[in-house]
Amino acid sequence: MEKNKEIVIESSVNWFIENRINFKKLCGKISSIIIEVLEIEKIPFHAINSRVKEVESFRNKISNEKYDNPIEQITDFAGIRIITYVEEDVQKICKVIESIFEIDIDRSIDKSKNLGTDKVGYKSIHFIAKLKEDRLCLVEYKNLKDLFFEIQVRTILQHAWAEIEHDKNYKFSGKLPDEIARRFMLLAGSLEIADREFNNISKEIDTLSLKVKKGTKSGELDFEINTTSLQQFINTKFESLIKKGKIFNMRSSKDIIDEIEKYGIKNLDELNNILTKDIVKDIDEYYLLDDKKEINLIGLIRLILIINDYHKYFKNSYNKRWKMWNSRKDNEIFKKHNVDWEIIKNKYGPTL
Repeated sequence: MEKNKEIVIESSVNWFIENRINFKKLCGKISSIIIEVLEIEKIPFHAINSRVKEVESFRNKISNEKYDNPIEQITDFAGIRIITYVEEDVQKICKVIESIFEIDIDRSIDKSKNLGTDKVGYKSIHFIAKLKEDRLCLVEYKNLKDLFFEIQVRTILQHAWAEIEHDKNYKFSGKLPDEIARRFMLLAGSLEIADREFNNISKEIDTLSLKVKKGTKSGELDFEINTTSLQQFINTKFESLIKKGKIFNMRSSKDIIDEIEKYGIKNLDELNNILTKDIVKDIDEYYLLDDKKEINLIGLIRLILIINDYHKYFKNSYNKRWKMWNSRKDNEIFKKHNVDWEIIKNKYGPTL
């Protein structure tokens, strides 16, 4: 190795050792910024991971490759990886990243475009970025000026493929026999098709949610009851409770849908018919007037069914998998709608 090259390597490594703590801070700051913005924008993600390059990894990289000025040429000292569920969310996240960081367009890469039309394999979007001036003027970011970082954005399936394909210690790496290599590429193509289909299904679910939202407001509710339609129906009917955080879990389940069907309700229109304006008003007032009161979606559906006809609910729908706690027997809504808990207890069992 030439003397000048050795000097460059040692001086670069020493610089990195001195600055590695700042790259660790950078990773933490960038991850926090991204998480905060994605939560505000309500863009779902599976995971956000970060790492700082190891000193020996950096040394090996600049020793084995031609870098005249490693500190300027290498941009992945700090790396953040964002893993999404579907491709559509990749595009949303990319727009967010482009808006909140200063992007080096020339050194950023969309790996899928590099594959061309006749190949399958590793897909991911890689941004090379640094903090914008508006953040660098803040005290906590002062030592992070001019530090580049890499952000990768990919779906879960893209991530799985990348991990398998690039792990140098695993049996799939390196040169494989032609027939096995061919099957390996076919598998990559299958994953790409699956990724697209997940994305299409996700879009169809979003379209259904929008239709239910519009139908709930217009009164046109000829929709079957499933987890998607039920969540959107409740979200629209009890918008004020949602905004105030009074419905703390909007996840429905097969059990509650079974209870609705056994109650005799076949679609959202029939559910809407029993959910009168008075019942909505009473539930809104009960939960909005007390900061300590909250309910989940499943509890809210059961509340509606019981208020409408508690005999029908406990005779047909009640599955004895949950217990109506004593504190709820004093619930003003039940009293107002003449729900008699003594009759319920005596007629339908002590499990209550």
